Amino acid sequence: MVAADRGRGIARGLFDTALEAASGRAELMVAFIETTNRASWAVHVDGLGMIPLGEFDAGGRAYGVVGTAVPQEGRI
Repeated sequence: MVAADRGRGIARGLFDTALEAASGRAELMVAFIETTNRASWAVHVDGLGMIPLGEFDAGGRAYGVVGTAVPQEGRI
């Protein structure tokens, strides 16, 4: 995303679409974010409310894992 796209609801729209697609197919949706990518961390955790679940290293790079529960059809 470029600066001109910020605040237009694009990330929220993608997130909501992913949750809808996962409903009835998964209980948890996760994302892997390189720990140095503060902008992505802010979008996922601060903006979308995803919860940090842990960290891991792969190929000499550090990643954070964030997740959110997937609403199930017919459930609240």
